[in-house]
Amino acid sequence: MVRVSGPEAIDVAGAFARLRKGRLHDLEDRRLALARLVDSSGNVFDEALVVVMRGPRSFTGEDTVEVYCHGGRLVTEKALSEALSHGARQAEPGEFTRRAYLSGRISLEEAEAVLEVVEARSEAALFQAGRRLCGELGAMVRRWEGELLDILAEVQGAADFPEDVPDQREQMYGRLRVLAGELDGFLKRAPLGLALSDGITVCLVGRPNVGKSSLFNALLREDRAIVTDFPGTTRDVLRETSEWDGLPVTLLDTAGLRATEEIVEAIGVLRAEASAEEAEVILYVVDDTEGILEEDIRWLEKWKDRRVVLVVSKVDLGVGSGVRDARKVAGPAGQKVVKVSSVTGDGLDVLKRTVAGFFESGAGVGDIVPGSARQVDCVRRALDSVSEAMSELEEGWTDDVVALSVERGAKALAELTGRDVPEAALDRVFSRFCVGK
Repeated sequence: MVRVSGPEAIDVAGAFARLRKGRLHDLEDRRLALARLVDSSGNVFDEALVVVMRGPRSFTGEDTVEVYCHGGRLVTEKALSEALSHGARQAEPGEFTRRAYLSGRISLEEAEAVLEVVEARSEAALFQAGRRLCGELGAMVRRWEGELLDILAEVQGAADFPEDVPDQREQMYGRLRVLAGELDGFLKRAPLGLALSDGITVCLVGRPNVGKSSLFNALLREDRAIVTDFPGTTRDVLRETSEWDGLPVTLLDTAGLRATEEIVEAIGVLRAEASAEEAEVILYVVDDTEGILEEDIRWLEKWKDRRVVLVVSKVDLGVGSGVRDARKVAGPAGQKVVKVSSVTGDGLDVLKRTVAGFFESGAGVGDIVPGSARQVDCVRRALDSVSEAMSELEEGWTDDVVALSVERGAKALAELTGRDVPEAALDRVFSRFCVGK
């Protein structure tokens, strides 16, 4: 499909898309018509369906023509080339969506949701992105902003006409406290929202031959990694994608952690450490038949402040020393322990739910969640400003000072929906899009 948008879109498309009857300018809005696509020499190179959507009743808010060619790279490139030769230019990444935002057709968080829908890697991610695209998040944020603007008007009124406006500080404080609770609740759902939008990286680490590669294959339900009884089989980082409890997951299998003089294996060990440092979740694997050794304790201590699950593998062999040791080691550190068998599949679903649980806490069924770090930052700044206003009310600061904090909070929320946003921030948002959007 070739899309042309702008004040001369119909002229450009009409130069190479010739209707069987009449002119493209005379085509009724949103009505499909059959057209022959011709080059500059008048040669027909395809038959296509075309539709005209005149502004402002189009996605971009401008006159728009879409040409639906037959499938094939060459014919689509030819249609695009003809459009360019008649005065169009190649769209920049995200330009159609940016024009929709600038024309007021959609808000900024809805524009972000367009990309999130396209890039969704799970049904849960698609569901949340669809809700943001339909304006649920924007409606909630505008309600918060409206509450702050109402409070701001009252504070400024008290500052300008102290003798005529009754003291409303106690009621203002109560309203700000309720709003702060809603903002804080939204931020607690941020880990889930970002995990759905961006996915999470889960890294399998541990000593050689504790069952990492077998667990990697079992979690993926395919023989992706080579498994042998010889230590050091895995030399590089293996990476595959999956979905656990609705979360898009990139699962990494790594070389066994040990000191080695073999140069290739040593590089693999360094890459394993680096992968664990960058991952959102570390699955530290120990062998139930061997228990936990001192070197395991050192690694677990190093990552005690991270999201770590201590995975006891090979529990189907029925020895149990690893399970007993794991509970002793992980208990005081607060790390979760999961028993698994890559042979029988026992514990795999529990492991997946445990990983998802790191991100799902604080989110209830039906809750709307943020879709980008930008949205989280806006709400966090709004909460900080609301908290400052509450403190200022408690400490007896003047109405002018309180008004400044409330105004900052309202501006942060206006930035989220795009009603008050710097140009540089817009560039960052739309630079992530592909050209066709």
